[in-house]
Amino acid sequence: MEISFIPRWIIRYFSNDFFRQNDLNILISNLMIISVFIIFKNSLINFLNLLPHFCLFDKLIRVECPVCGTTRAFCEISKGNFTNAYYYNFAGFFVASFFILQIPLRLFSLIKENTRDRVNLLSKFLGNAILIIIFMNWVIKFFIKN
Repeated sequence: MEISFIPRWIIRYFSNDFFRQNDLNILISNLMIISVFIIFKNSLINFLNLLPHFCLFDKLIRVECPVCGTTRAFCEISKGNFTNAYYYNFAGFFVASFFILQIPLRLFSLIKENTRDRVNLLSKFLGNAILIIIFMNWVIKFFIKN
């Protein structure tokens, strides 16, 4: 569930090692995501409200998808409105924590390369646990609503 969206051709300028590139990509991508939510915390929701919302899951099945409200929850978390974040999507706390945790994990992996395998294993375990939390939260919300 790691997020890495920096193009490989940019990351190659920093290192030739594929695994180091992966750590750098995840680190920089997560720093950028967190920075956007912190810098634009007061205006991001207003901007997102200007964009048309389209959830394929909702359109096809007529049920909110498991991550509906996560972006709004992130915005509320960045403003310190934890109650609002809880109502948008409780799983947003876990996803945001995972993004934040990736920063020290990837720094540690870059500094101590012999820990890379353990960092990747921990990251995959936590990612899978968060996916389970997202799904369980969705199931609980579905049954409580109906």
